[in-house]
Amino acid sequence: MDFNFLWVIAAFGGGIFGAAVGGLPAFVFTGIAAIVGGGLSAFAGDGGNFANTVAWGPVLGPQIAFAGGVAAVAYAAKRGLHADGKDIGSALMGLNRPDVLLVGGLFGALGYLLWWGLANLPMIGDLGATNPIALSIVVNGMLVRYIFGKKGAFGKAPKGVNRWVASDAGAWLPWQNAPLQLLVFGLGVGLAVSWCATQFPALAGVWFGFAAVSLVFLHQGSKAPVWHHPALAAEQVILLGAVTGGTVSIWWGVTFAIFATFLGDFYGHLVTAHADTFIDPPSVTLFTTFTLMAILKTLGAFNTTDTVSLVIMVVVAAVCYGANVVLKGRKAATA
Repeated sequence: MDFNFLWVIAAFGGGIFGAAVGGLPAFVFTGIAAIVGGGLSAFAGDGGNFANTVAWGPVLGPQIAFAGGVAAVAYAAKRGLHADGKDIGSALMGLNRPDVLLVGGLFGALGYLLWWGLANLPMIGDLGATNPIALSIVVNGMLVRYIFGKKGAFGKAPKGVNRWVASDAGAWLPWQNAPLQLLVFGLGVGLAVSWCATQFPALAGVWFGFAAVSLVFLHQGSKAPVWHHPALAAEQVILLGAVTGGTVSIWWGVTFAIFATFLGDFYGHLVTAHADTFIDPPSVTLFTTFTLMAILKTLGAFNTTDTVSLVIMVVVAAVCYGANVVLKGRKAATA
């Protein structure tokens, strides 16, 4: 991928936009653009130009606008201008502080640089080494935490609080936390999205888009699920078959959706729940799942029958469920 200095400048503007409207609202706009882009690619022969320029580009690309919003609210909290450095839902335009917007712009531009660098990593087989958008968001968030945070890389659970169990002392989606709830939800998302992806693979990115847009309900205070990470993981593994001219069993899509659901919960409690800045758990999940997909595809693991794929799905689901139960049964922090 060639470097484009004009994209850096445009990304600076996109980061300002993300700070002004807030990271989460900016991400909802990303979802809308992803739906439009997927539809144009499938029905109008757009070839992904709209999606690449708008949904993943310098205005609405989450590695730029969302990252800018995350950085801006962390900066505002450090300066005493905002109460919560993890509050990615609030529009910061109302602070009437140009410096807050400029911080968003700087980290938006940094988001493009990180994305460009990661997109040029060596390939794993015929796939990229990772999801460069997701990983750039994670690296950006880590830098934000190092610069503006006060609670260390992972935060610290208060005395008497189990880091892995959602509570008032530090929660990431308390309603999307119980092991059985995660298992059933991951199964549902995986079945639905994987089947749709097998039926109409040309609609690449659309299911991610719908999941991102649904976060508007979360923003309005509803206990809505966060599901763009299992949706995209399921969609991506199914589309591997379409890209290579083969097929991937629907059960591989379900497997990755379940795995991503549990992994998102794990990362949520590890890097976000007890910290004072926001590192996006779905982004950590998606760079992990994509890299794992690339490795498995290179090893030929997806060339399995439906029966074998179903058995793998059951085993992965059982392991994820068991590990989650064990973590949430651990003794609470004592210091």
